[in-house]
Amino acid sequence: MIDVVAVLRPEDVVVDFLSVLDPARGREVHLLVADRGAYLKLPVDVPLAGRLAPLADLLAGSSDGAKPFSPGTAADAIALETGDVEATVWTHNPADRRERRGRWGLELADLVRRAPVLHAVGDAHWFQWITDIDERLSPSLIESKLDFVNTHGTALLGLDEQDDDALLTSRVHSVERFFGSTPDERARLYAVMGGRGEHAATVSDPWEFATSPYEVDRLDAVLDWVRSHLDPAAGRVIEVGACEGALTRRLLAEGYSVDATEPNPAFLERLRALTVTAPGNLRVHPHSYEDLTTTRRLTGSAYLLIELLYYAQDLALLDRFPTDRLFVAMEPVKLAAQSWPSGWSVEEQVELAAPRFEPVVSGRAYLRKRGSRGVLLRRR
Repeated sequence: MIDVVAVLRPEDVVVDFLSVLDPARGREVHLLVADRGAYLKLPVDVPLAGRLAPLADLLAGSSDGAKPFSPGTAADAIALETGDVEATVWTHNPADRRERRGRWGLELADLVRRAPVLHAVGDAHWFQWITDIDERLSPSLIESKLDFVNTHGTALLGLDEQDDDALLTSRVHSVERFFGSTPDERARLYAVMGGRGEHAATVSDPWEFATSPYEVDRLDAVLDWVRSHLDPAAGRVIEVGACEGALTRRLLAEGYSVDATEPNPAFLERLRALTVTAPGNLRVHPHSYEDLTTTRRLTGSAYLLIELLYYAQDLALLDRFPTDRLFVAMEPVKLAAQSWPSGWSVEEQVELAAPRFEPVVSGRAYLRKRGSRGVLLRRR
């Protein structure tokens, strides 16, 4: 049996996979360090100090001149070096908040042949994880881990906390946790950590609006709230940042005429499909929040900014929306921190969804959904 630890950087092996390196497991270990272009074979009888020494050398050395592994060449090397021997590949979590490691874990796992793949939880503290293997390190292993990072990772210890390579307390684990995944789970884990960026659109419905009880209840509550104030015959509704159209579908089914906007190209394409699959009067636009306040203004009876204002948008631009009503929804803490322009008054606040814990990605993890509160703004 061979354990193959395939990671981006030398310290990753020690920080997340020291339990796999433990000679007490009685297994041959292969180390693939992508950034250094290194593939190392550690026989069963090599003690821990001997297994850590080449990693220290790699960390101390420069990557100049190295030919890094891509996920494809890494998968080829693993297949070649393990041959017909049964092996397990250990690598990064697709939901690791350090984007390069997350992408590596996603792409490598999709390319590995024959061998099962296990992911370290790594730096993914937004979730609580349902893991398959939890290894509580012995005092001697913890001592070895801390000695390695203190001796060979001094430069990384001093990095700013925003640096993906910084050695932080939360990244140097005393319990190493691992899980397997299906291709769909990997893709969704990677997408859900993509946030507002392009990676979120790599799968359909990354935030599970169609299947999450919390999201379904929240969207239904938004529809009820809009319906209580706005007659479908009153004019077009402008939905800003409509994503794939989870709320759009509900509005169309209630008879609203909708201008739905979405700047993300992949989400926009899925949103446009609603013009065929969903009945109703729908126009789709590739406009951002900023576009709608400058050169791409759309006239409507109301603007809907639902779970949108989390990205430091300039609220002064709200004055430029050609409407007298704004429906805004956000998590309550964030909403309370907003300072609305003087040209708008708060007509109503309403609770749309209470906070709750909920499983995500087929139950692989769970997290707290933070609740949603709506505020109806009227132009003075």
